[in-house]
Amino acid sequence: MKVLLTFSLIWTTVNCARILGIFHMPSYSHQVVFQPIWRELSLRGHQVTVLTAHPLKDPSLVNLTEIDVSAINVPIPKRMNFMQYIVKEQPIHVKVKKTLELNYAISEALLSDKRFIDIYNNSNSKFDLVLVQPYIAPTLYAVATKLEAPFVGVSSFGGFIGAYYAMGNPHPPSLYSDIFLPYHGRMTFSERFRSTLYYLWSRYYWTFHALPKCDQIAKKYLGQDLPYIGDIEKNMSLLLLSNPILYERRPNVPTVIDLEMLHVKPVKPLPTDLKQFLDNAKEGVIYFSLGSNVLSAGLSENLKKVLMEAFSELPYKILWKFEDDKLPGKPKNVEIRKWLPQQDVLAHSNVKVFLTQSGLQSIEEAISRGVPMVGMPFISDQAWNIRRLVEEGAAVGLEHSTLTKEELKSALLEVINNPTYKENVLRLQKVWSDQPMPALERAVWWIEYVIRHKGTRHLRSPTADVTWFEYLLVDVILAILSAITLVLFILYKMIKFTFRKSTVEQKKAKKGKQS
Repeated sequence: MKVLLTFSLIWTTVNCARILGIFHMPSYSHQVVFQPIWRELSLRGHQVTVLTAHPLKDPSLVNLTEIDVSAINVPIPKRMNFMQYIVKEQPIHVKVKKTLELNYAISEALLSDKRFIDIYNNSNSKFDLVLVQPYIAPTLYAVATKLEAPFVGVSSFGGFIGAYYAMGNPHPPSLYSDIFLPYHGRMTFSERFRSTLYYLWSRYYWTFHALPKCDQIAKKYLGQDLPYIGDIEKNMSLLLLSNPILYERRPNVPTVIDLEMLHVKPVKPLPTDLKQFLDNAKEGVIYFSLGSNVLSAGLSENLKKVLMEAFSELPYKILWKFEDDKLPGKPKNVEIRKWLPQQDVLAHSNVKVFLTQSGLQSIEEAISRGVPMVGMPFISDQAWNIRRLVEEGAAVGLEHSTLTKEELKSALLEVINNPTYKENVLRLQKVWSDQPMPALERAVWWIEYVIRHKGTRHLRSPTADVTWFEYLLVDVILAILSAITLVLFILYKMIKFTFRKSTVEQKKAKKGKQS
């Protein structure tokens, strides 16, 4: 009877935990990765409360409370003109600074919201776990410390370099740079030089600018008695990252968990009119979408002209996600829609190629459906993503700022007519999906592992507690250089003394001969 009672208590503790999710970035492409996690945790019996700009609004999820913060965080990137600062042409230090400034603004907006204040200032708010988006500032990690709960970072793409520092994950600049830079793996001397400079700059900027600012914001709202935010950041129990295969392989500490195609769902039936359009396109369809952050309607007139001229000369139907009702000069073979169920469109057998901005979630969806790509990167990690796909032979990359009609036509026809691109996409599909358990199950298992053990202190890497100058062996190098300098100085003094003594003796001997 005691055994049954104990088992029942453990089962209740694990399966009826209270979980708080803080997913502060308003972009849909971020939120779509997190939604399956909080949905599944709710279905497993956990009491889940989530701050998000994109709530599921599913009445069947009785254990889920969603706090819609879209009115708070959605206007902030637009007000800051954020998109213009993270285009791939911008220097990396500008991207990092502007992304951090965006995080500061969103963090303050959320922390000052009454609904959130009622959660983190309520003495009766007892949570067993906090899920938080680690993009890219750690300010909101402090909420977990305020609530005395372990926290797990869930990323919608690879890890930012600062998160790797905090987790003690190996990050030599000779092999890895950052998600905002396309320098990874076998780098040229020039790339390693730039990667090293960025590594040193990021260490400096993170330590002396970003973390103090995050700490200031956290203590302003959550209390001056909080530990330093840099120490809080190091206490992250897990860091869950999306798509390990697209990024360079690396040795991870036990608390960094790779996931793949987390948001990909089973194929659903298409709306009737859309299905009819795709079914009737016997010649084939080119699907074109720039995702949720880069809007086709906002492209330059010159680029729109290049796109439409190229499309009009192709013997295929074009299905284009275009955010306006009308597209002046639209060719007859082009169909525009403001929104499309992308995963289900890509699953249609008549779709021959995906013309994409190379966002990570779009790439995962295309590979899951076996569709080769032509990539046209604009922002963030997209340049790196398409570079990797080109290396894998699954896509052709284009530069949108200098794109010509002939280049676009040639790229699309190359991918459609050359079967190796399709074959390589299917190869990646098999590799990505060949896992011991689906990514969602793996994510939930690890999250519940943290709940069961009240954190992962036993898995913590000792590197997380090493200062930057110890990690870079600055003290050791200085000690060695000091020892070498001392030895050389002693040798110099000995040689100088010997030379002087020899000179004096020679002079004495010379005087003795003269006398």
